[in-house]
Amino acid sequence: MTHGKLLCVDFDNTLTQDNVQYWNNERPQPDEAVIQAVREHYYDYGLVVVWTARPWSEANQVASHLVEWEVPYHGIRANKGSGDLYVDDKAISPERFSNEGFVEI
Repeated sequence: MTHGKLLCVDFDNTLTQDNVQYWNNERPQPDEAVIQAVREHYYDYGLVVVWTARPWSEANQVASHLVEWEVPYHGIRANKGSGDLYVDDKAISPERFSNEGFVEI
């Protein structure tokens, strides 16, 4: 049960299928498996924050995609910082999340 658990999920290349060049007006495509896992978490009374490395100036565009793709969420955070590798003790891959849902690390 995920009641009350906070899920922070990345946007590009996590909720989307590919890492697009949005600054060149490339349009991302949704990753339906990950989005379905987010929906299940949300509707099991979990909290969802979409946390992106995109700048705040892109937050409205991210929100538009989330609404279009029917991704339920409680908030958006931007300027996560851009890196080539993130090492985090509470991270799982998008594939594992879409297969297993919210798991305790």
